[in-house]
Amino acid sequence: MTKMNRLLWGYSLAVVVAALDVESASFPVAYPIPGDAHKQVVTTSWWPAGTEKKAESVGIISYGFVFMTAMMENNDTLLETAEAELSDIRDIAHAAGATMSDLVDCLVNAPSGGAEHTKAKFREAFQKVLPDKMELPALTVVEAPGEYAFFNSSITCVAALPSSEGRSSRKIIKLSSPGTAYGALARGLLHFTVDSASIADALSESSKLIQKAGGKGNSDLAECTVFLKDIKASKDFRRALGETDAALTIVQAGLSPGKVVTLRCVANTGADMQEGTSGNKEVKVAHKLVFAPGIYSKRTDGADAFEALDKALQSVGAGLSDVVSCLFFVKDQWKVFDLFKGFAQAFNHDHPPPPTRDELQAVGEIPDTNVVMRCVAALPLKETTVPEKESLVI
Repeated sequence: MTKMNRLLWGYSLAVVVAALDVESASFPVAYPIPGDAHKQVVTTSWWPAGTEKKAESVGIISYGFVFMTAMMENNDTLLETAEAELSDIRDIAHAAGATMSDLVDCLVNAPSGGAEHTKAKFREAFQKVLPDKMELPALTVVEAPGEYAFFNSSITCVAALPSSEGRSSRKIIKLSSPGTAYGALARGLLHFTVDSASIADALSESSKLIQKAGGKGNSDLAECTVFLKDIKASKDFRRALGETDAALTIVQAGLSPGKVVTLRCVANTGADMQEGTSGNKEVKVAHKLVFAPGIYSKRTDGADAFEALDKALQSVGAGLSDVVSCLFFVKDQWKVFDLFKGFAQAFNHDHPPPPTRDELQAVGEIPDTNVVMRCVAALPLKETTVPEKESLVI
């Protein structure tokens, strides 16, 4: 979220939350357990404590991972824009106790026809902020309008907190044979990306990468956001994936030249997988994180999808209060303020504190729907009694 956008967002959502009386809403505080935070809000000098009462959280720490809200900047050149957006990401990471070397995954949106150029400039910008010879996180770039029409790009990232000794907990995994599969393994979860000219090749690379990280293959997928050049290929993708029932979100987006599919996925290589089902919605649990599939809304404010998400999360003992990050795909970019109203009601008013978020314009598999939401939640901590008269500082 750009400095300008922070002001725009703060003003627009302030109007919404004023009507909801969010100012007086109580925010639950989790008893701090070192290294085992369930949902801890991150603040920065430009997004101070309390801002999340009237907007989204700019960062959330959950079970060793840091989820970040999308950052947008607008400068004279794309490289300068990328550098400014990464500066914002760095601020959030540092506030959470991480560095740029701890990033495991980033998603960037680019203008139509600009995926390769945008990816190249972000790689260049990353090289300027990463230590010498430090490899990049998994970097997924797709062509899709962002939150506002006058911003050509935005970036949202996930980091893995370093060890208690300050060492990075991530390990880069990539294939030695030709291909684009590339990921970062941390805390038993492999965040990775694949670009391919065929669905079969993409899934083959995915399986090989997971195996190289110590897993069994695509059966270890916890979650996958699938960007297709043509949404009509979604059935082909599901058929090719077979019984590997990861939590899927499938949308259409512009891709790099010659590519028909881009994957942005999370695989579980070191923790037991738990499955929960509610109606037709299935969620996956890995490393105490709950991955929900794409949930559709016919309403532009997403209200019906927020209700469905809550119901799906309840199948594993979680709920909207436990959501740490959401990626929203809206059918019409100009209706995004309707989604803001639904977000404010669901999270700022009814289930605070709110998660981090990103919004892109894209269409999903189900016609006549306006929003697709892909969210991650955290399993609640077991209840802990807080000693009387003890003040908590978080």
